[in-house]
Amino acid sequence: MPEIYASGIDVSQFNGNLDMNALKGRVDFIIIRCGYGSDYAFQDDTQYRANVDKCLAAGIPFGVYLYSYAKNTEMARSEAAHTLRLLRGLRPLYGVWYDVEDPTLPYGEALVNNCLAYYQAIRQAGYYCGIYASLYWMRNRLNSPRLAHIDRWVAQWAPQLDYPGAGIWQYSDRGQIGGKIFDMNRAYRDYPAIINGEDWTDMTAEQVAQLARKQAQEVYQENEQRYKTIDDVPQWARAAVEEVYTRLGLRGMGSGQDKKLNGSATYVRALYVIWKLLEELDGKERIAGELEQKETRQEERLEEAP
Repeated sequence: MPEIYASGIDVSQFNGNLDMNALKGRVDFIIIRCGYGSDYAFQDDTQYRANVDKCLAAGIPFGVYLYSYAKNTEMARSEAAHTLRLLRGLRPLYGVWYDVEDPTLPYGEALVNNCLAYYQAIRQAGYYCGIYASLYWMRNRLNSPRLAHIDRWVAQWAPQLDYPGAGIWQYSDRGQIGGKIFDMNRAYRDYPAIINGEDWTDMTAEQVAQLARKQAQEVYQENEQRYKTIDDVPQWARAAVEEVYTRLGLRGMGSGQDKKLNGSATYVRALYVIWKLLEELDGKERIAGELEQKETRQEERLEEAP
């Protein structure tokens, strides 16, 4: 387990009116929700400004996060504008975090593109930026090598963190301080030092490259074995794949274990193209057959003519 630099909490309007005197000396930092969704004032967190002012008065370092509902990069950039509007004049020493966990968010590259759009806008404005999500999301929906350079705040409510390299671990949602319940966090980086100009990662360039290669290989392997059986193939291509397997005598069709495919998306598309070619050949053979029959009938009629 890496060294713990600081311990803190994250808060939003749902934590109510906070008593900073009860928190001072018991937390090293607080990450404050600034709002949610696109850049509309009615989507600002109602306690955000009060929480910031209280942290400033108490001398407690803080970060901010925004909860995402972005369906596309245009909305993600609006969410970045929302965050930047609320950051004017502030220097959050525990960074800016993009909270990516809502079940309505898109999948695959669309989600990756959203994260990059938000991250780039925040970084271009001069702020430190990372991504917040659960361990499951980090492993399964945010594991793109395109995001490998972005810091992670991982939610895993468990005795230990199972995500190497995370900057912050949210280890509990049941921490009690001063009679109130909070999400509890541990920071594994010295964020005030990082944000004041030091490099955020303790990995070498080669280690970063190795991590990116490993993640890229995992994505490749996942795509190469996407369709375990014929039944896993998308509906639009399933009939085509079955017909090609049957007509060309390919192995794998049948029942039980013999129905395994272990095919990539590229392989399925190739089978679909082969099916189209077979259809084309069938059509040409049919036309050739019809022409041959027509010619035969004409010859027969000529022979029968007086």
